[in-house]
Parts: sequence; C-alpha cells; structure tokens
Amino acid sequence: MPSEVKTGLARALWRGLRGRCPRCGQGRLLTGYIAPVAACGVCGEDMTPFRTADFAPYLVVFLIGLLFTPLTLAFSMREDGRGSVIFLLLAAAVTTALILLPRAKGAAIALLWTLGVRQNQ
Repeated sequence: MPSEVKTGLARALWRGLRGRCPRCGQGRLLTGYIAPVAACGVCGEDMTPFRTADFAPYLVVFLIGLLFTPLTLAFSMREDGRGSVIFLLLAAAVTTALILLPRAKGAAIALLWTLGVRQNQ
C-alpha cells in the first residue's frame, strides 16, 4: 500500500472515530447516536452508499469481550470475590460499549469510504 494511501486511511479513520466526515473532517458523520448522515453538511460528500450493517456492533462486542471477560473470570474465581465487583465490571463493560459504538460506526464508515467499498459491491 503506498504511503499516501496509508496516510489517507489513517486520517479518514481518525476523522471517523471523531464522528466527522472522512473527506473534509468538518461535517458530522452521524445524526443522533449511530444513524449516518445522507451527505456531509459541509462538503456535500454522499454517504448513503457506505453502509456498515452490523460491523460496528460486532467489533465493539469483540473488544468488550476481549477486555472484560478475563477480568470477570479472574474476579469471580477469587475466594473473597464479592458480587459487587462483578456488578461494577459488568456496568463498566456496558458503559464502555455505549461509548465505543458510535466511534466504531464512524470508523467503519470512514474505512468503507477510503477503500471505495459501496453498497451492493
């Protein structure tokens, strides 16, 4: 992959993570929580062909499982383990998932935009 493509990909992903248009970095990429905009309000880039389906939730569930499953198992196997610690871990997992989901959705849209993967391809 040429270096300018890598730079473009990194820039677009960073913009997507921030919920900004991958093209201009100014317009909003999402309306509400995770609904993508039809077009950028600043540069007019059409975002309708870039549909991520369930990729963002799958990615978030994978990351949450990777992070919190070992912690939950470790704390539940301790003899002095209390239910409150497990409850706090589960609450932290849900909170983390809610924070990551719109960012993962924006990054997924930016990835599709950068690679030129359009709907029905």
